[in-house]
Amino acid sequence: MSGQAARLGFTLAEVLITLGIIGVVAAMTMPSLIEKHKEKVITSKLKKMYSTLSNAYIMHTFNTQIEFSDILPWSKEGAETAFQIFKPYLSIAKDCGVNGKGCFYAKNYKWGDGSNVSAIYGTDSRYYKVLLSDGSSIAFRGVGDNPSAGYLFVIFYDINGEQGPNRWGRDLFEFALRAKDNKIIALGEGDAEKWFKTRCYGTGVGSGDHCAAWVIFNENMDYLHCKELSWNGPKSCKEVK
Repeated sequence: MSGQAARLGFTLAEVLITLGIIGVVAAMTMPSLIEKHKEKVITSKLKKMYSTLSNAYIMHTFNTQIEFSDILPWSKEGAETAFQIFKPYLSIAKDCGVNGKGCFYAKNYKWGDGSNVSAIYGTDSRYYKVLLSDGSSIAFRGVGDNPSAGYLFVIFYDINGEQGPNRWGRDLFEFALRAKDNKIIALGEGDAEKWFKTRCYGTGVGSGDHCAAWVIFNENMDYLHCKELSWNGPKSCKEVK
């Protein structure tokens, strides 16, 4: 009986080999699983902020009976005016205003292609910055003398505050109040295919700053992992043949 039990068992060497294989597989798959989890968290937070900003603007319009129609100047006054619209509807942990520090990353962000953004949003007084209770950061900014974009003001949203990677299309995204329909949009809405190809997949100045719409409406960040995606075609890497 003891001989049969021995034949049915595993030797120490076999156990160690099995554990080693499991360890190798885990080491290969865990980074991917962790990355996917992070992207799901980002997607969820971005969708929630989109809803918060949209509902806040609707409530502001309802309560004041006034639709905002001014192109705000790219100045501290313009930033302050935009912030006041949303202030009652945000869960604010710290209000840094236009001059305070500690609410927004205070060094150069990177564009989607990895190159440095020349502006430093966290120290620029033309941005009104607040830290939210969930650890994310938000900054309001006028658009100045550039009405061609069709926005009245814009809103920068950093999913995880000062934590990395501090990069457009990774943890930094943008919303705007669109003039033609007086609606809060995620950048990338409207002529979506053009913006996705040039300003989400694109390179150089502005790359990555029009990814918000893709994340919100397609519920993934697969543009970081494959280059065949399209609003008119595959909307996830799984769909790419």
